Amino acid sequence: MDDKKIIELYFARDKEAITNTDVKYGKYLFTVAYNVLCDRLDCEECLNDTYFKLWNAIPPHRPDNLYV
Repeated sequence: MDDKKIIELYFARDKEAITNTDVKYGKYLFTVAYNVLCDRLDCEECLNDTYFKLWNAIPPHRPDNLYV
């Protein structure tokens, strides 16, 4: 799913937004977190925190994409 559709799911407050974000970016985010933390459980917690903050940030913000 492309980022614009995922962002629309966030605006609709559809929980599938998180699922689709994880499908598209979860491996990448986990790898980045693991390279810093070197602990699987800490990485999972970091990803959960990231998704929670994203859920709270969209709306009101409307990014052009989710990849930075």
